Amino acid sequence: MSNYSKIGEGEDTMQVKVDPEEIKRIKAEIEALEKEKREIQAKLEELQKELNIWIQKRDEKNNEVKQLRQKAREYKQKRDEVNKQIQELKKNREDINAKLDLLYQEILEYRTKRDEYNQLRRLRMPKEKIEERIDKLEWELQTNPNITPEREKQIVDQIQVLATELEIIQQAERFHQKLQETRKKVESLKKARRAISLEIQKLANQSQQFHEQMIKAYQQADEIKKEADEYHQKVVELREKIREVRRQLREIERKIMEYDEKHKELIAYKLVARMRAKRDATFEKAVEALEKFKRGEKLTLDEILLLQRYNLV
Repeated sequence: MSNYSKIGEGEDTMQVKVDPEEIKRIKAEIEALEKEKREIQAKLEELQKELNIWIQKRDEKNNEVKQLRQKAREYKQKRDEVNKQIQELKKNREDINAKLDLLYQEILEYRTKRDEYNQLRRLRMPKEKIEERIDKLEWELQTNPNITPEREKQIVDQIQVLATELEIIQQAERFHQKLQETRKKVESLKKARRAISLEIQKLANQSQQFHEQMIKAYQQADEIKKEADEYHQKVVELREKIREVRRQLREIERKIMEYDEKHKELIAYKLVARMRAKRDATFEKAVEALEKFKRGEKLTLDEILLLQRYNLV
């Protein structure tokens, strides 16, 4: 039912009745709604501030996660580079082991040959004595013009025996020399192998450190990611609250607009009623102009002036 009515409607006159209490009630409703609107806006502002805080926290944690995962990737790259060096060193050590196997075989052969020649020796004389004895015998053979055939044969036989013994000694010495040279090579390779093993151990420790640092960085990233996810959940919840509060705000604004329109309409009709009470003849035309204006019809200049005269627009 309308809160105002037109009574005594006739050809030349129209009376409008407005309930003043209704105007007060609507005004009070508007004020209450405006107060509620301000409260909702304040709540919305607080929620937005809280949302910004959680967004900042979440983004900071996600940035920490990003940095830690980058560190973890760097540690992994370093670990892999060290492991590559270890593999190369292990290959070098395997090559040394293969060479050592060959050298050990050579040592066995040289030692065997040396020992075989030493077993062939018949004289218990050092090499120098044998060489000295050969020189004396050859000198006697060359310088004694009165040497007898028997003595000459005896000297030649002795020289032959001594030369054979000397050849045996020289062969034994030659294999012994090769044995010594090969042993030196073995010691050199073993020294190189020990150095490689130490370097492998050193690099293995580095690799383990990089691996542990990588694991630690990933674990820290996972822990912080959990916090970031919790903060993100807060963000999601707050955004949902903000959407709901904004929906409430729109609803309040819609109600305010409805009541405001109603209030303006009642005020307008109240003014009409007040002016009509004066029974001013021109006011009837102003009312008609107001009705046309409300219907959206085009007004004449006189009608506009009448509306302005009675403060209807």
